[in-house]
Amino acid sequence: MILKKIRKHALIAERRVKFDREMKRIAQYKNPLLAKVLEAFFKVKKSRFSSEDLLAFDRCESYRQKLMKDNTIVSYEVFGSDQTSTVAGICKRAASKPKWCQLLYALADIPDQPVVLEIGTNVGISGSYILECIKDKAGSRFVSMEGLPQLCELSSGQFENIVPKEQFEVVQGLYDTTFPEMVSKKIPFNLLFIDGNHKKDPTLEYLQQLKLIISYPSIIIFDDINWSEGMKEAWKIIKADKDVNYSIDLYNVGIVILDREDEKRNVGFEFHLAY
Repeated sequence: MILKKIRKHALIAERRVKFDREMKRIAQYKNPLLAKVLEAFFKVKKSRFSSEDLLAFDRCESYRQKLMKDNTIVSYEVFGSDQTSTVAGICKRAASKPKWCQLLYALADIPDQPVVLEIGTNVGISGSYILECIKDKAGSRFVSMEGLPQLCELSSGQFENIVPKEQFEVVQGLYDTTFPEMVSKKIPFNLLFIDGNHKKDPTLEYLQQLKLIISYPSIIIFDDINWSEGMKEAWKIIKADKDVNYSIDLYNVGIVILDREDEKRNVGFEFHLAY
């Protein structure tokens, strides 16, 4: 564990040293969506948010603090496990941290009409940030998928505090069943956050299936790309996928851009946002 942390910090330190070089490299590419993603990155990195944005963040973080005091027992029986946890425990262990939620917020602001998919609702914090961003955008839509029924109910209640019911959907059930059903609906997502299954093969399968239905150009965010050896391998394969134009490796999170109008393929960058 200690060796793993040392390697992580050494890698991040190296990225900081190489920052100027990466900026010069990325400036060579004129893809409009890549430029907007980079702008979103700096918005978070430099905290360039409006007062309205900051109020939205406060609302989301108030919800987080409420969850951190919630000792309701959550059962994992749906997964065939006798494991249990509290809502507070799940929130502390698995919910996205504020800085990464702010990145989702900034990225969700890019499409004029966001149609967003989140695989892995969890307790609804990242979804709250996304909905706070897109709630006033005409035609926006948010679909989030979660296996645990109690978390679906919890998150749905929170989402209803932000937007009307018709603006979001929380899909409850095991991904083996719900994901194919969702793909069959052919919803033209243009922003996707993949955070529900930290295994190599399912992650790669999500990408291949989603490429068939998304609206191009699209942004796909993969969480925990260095969480395990399997996820490291998955991220390496994703970056080299024939339909991926650009990738941005932020260590914790990987972002890819798919744009059929751009002939460039498999161009990768590495930056540091937060620990």
